[in-house]
Amino acid sequence: MKDLFYYIYYRASKFYEDWGESNGYIGGRMVAAGSLCFIFLSIMIPVLHYLFNEKINTDIAWIVVIITSILSFFLSQKRYKELAEKYKDEKNSRLKGWLVFAYIIGSVILYFVSLALWG
Repeated sequence: MKDLFYYIYYRASKFYEDWGESNGYIGGRMVAAGSLCFIFLSIMIPVLHYLFNEKINTDIAWIVVIITSILSFFLSQKRYKELAEKYKDEKNSRLKGWLVFAYIIGSVILYFVSLALWG
């Protein structure tokens, strides 16, 4: 799970840098934390509904947002450079970039679908 989080951070940061952002790692940090937050909330919504017969409230959502925001503070420019060195010669990088994009969009869609069904 940690490697997936780091890879999403790397690909999002690289995307922002390719589009001319001088501090692309900041945008990558927000994208990685946001996608992780949406995934956690998408899992929590049906769990709360089926196990506890409750709907998700804003307190639970804010706790998840705060926890993922704290996790994002461990992502720095130094970490991005380490990941860039690690993945600089990866094969099928374009395909992997599209898969990361699909994961990010899919996590947002999954959140709204689970919110519509059980929230």
